[in-house]
Amino acid sequence: MNSLKLSIKYVLSALVFSGLVGIAEPRVIDKIVAVVDSGVVLSSDIETRLYDLQTQAESRSTTVEITNELRQQVLERLILEQAQVEVAKRRGLQIDDARVNETLLQIAKNRDTDLVGLKNAIESEGKSFTIFREQIRRELLISAVRDREVRSRIRISDLELERFMETTGGQISTAPELLLSQIVVGLPNRPSPEVILQAEQKAVQIRDALLKGAPFGQMAVRYSDAPEASQGGDLGWRNILELSPVFADVLADANKNTLIGPVRSLGGFHLIAVRDRRGDQSVVITEYRVRHILIKPDAVRSPEKAEELAQNIRREVQGSADFAELARRFSEDPLSAAKGGDLGWVRVDQLVPSFASVMTELPLSTLSEVTRSRFGYHLIEVLDTRESDISEEQMKNRARQILTERKFSQELDSWLRQVRADAFVEIKL
Repeated sequence: MNSLKLSIKYVLSALVFSGLVGIAEPRVIDKIVAVVDSGVVLSSDIETRLYDLQTQAESRSTTVEITNELRQQVLERLILEQAQVEVAKRRGLQIDDARVNETLLQIAKNRDTDLVGLKNAIESEGKSFTIFREQIRRELLISAVRDREVRSRIRISDLELERFMETTGGQISTAPELLLSQIVVGLPNRPSPEVILQAEQKAVQIRDALLKGAPFGQMAVRYSDAPEASQGGDLGWRNILELSPVFADVLADANKNTLIGPVRSLGGFHLIAVRDRRGDQSVVITEYRVRHILIKPDAVRSPEKAEELAQNIRREVQGSADFAELARRFSEDPLSAAKGGDLGWVRVDQLVPSFASVMTELPLSTLSEVTRSRFGYHLIEVLDTRESDISEEQMKNRARQILTERKFSQELDSWLRQVRADAFVEIKL
């Protein structure tokens, strides 16, 4: 699930910065301009990307000059994208319709609409929703292959983690995280006092509309000058100590579902929605001291026979036979069987759902009914419970994620250079 969330996040970010959200119908007759391994880049691909750049610039009241240099940059970007798609093909990676739909739903949600509304919005701009959908699939595929190929290169040692936790960066890993959205009323370089006043007044008007119930996402799409405007202003989860001090100070004590601003920065006036907050308090969970006996079906023993054996063992336990001895004789979980079925202290998130749901409902020292999981048939007994503070573990996990993301950007650059160098590319201009 996290991996999926992380993929959606990368896709939405890619759409913002690569100009892929506004995908237009091709406006020229196609011809192949580059062959990339078994794929191609078409003339219409370049024209579409240039059109999107112009459209985005116009939405921000600026212009983009279409030069030969810009065309070459766009072509090179498309070649690199296609080279990544080719790697994904060779690895057998595919993106199914369900995952595309989930991403489209997230985009629609960020625009405060549904799939039908998103489709209508795209088509009302004279663009093809079919092309838009396939571009989402392409971006998800690129994200997936990056995740697989690059993250497999990253290693975080225990020593590296400990040293990091002792640094300022390590302190960041323990700081609160905020789920943020923003609307920015931008300012030009060296704005006059009149321009600053006009921008502030506009920000106040937007704030007042938000306080009266205007949807934040719609207002962001309509009024924000920030890059993430088309995604409803969504900034995702941000560590408070990684924010600019001007924002960190005003957000330090901000609670969930709070609107902050306008806040002045060099770039303009910001309205910031704090949608959620995490990481302020210790994390305490219930752990279970549990033992079990596992009987597995196999090529010789049918599921029915496996269940029958488990039922027979249960009757023996109820007849005062020793659970630990029966576990050593019959259980097919070799690690726990050697310990009389003892799994030690475990948490719900470490177990398959069918096992965990029975475990959490069992009174202490009570034998369960025969319980089926994907591993086979279980007899479960909870010996004790305790409350455990896993704050330190959570902090280490967050620190590990920060180190991983830092290394990811470095490894990604290296991997992209390698992909480009290894690709067969033939320019046909």
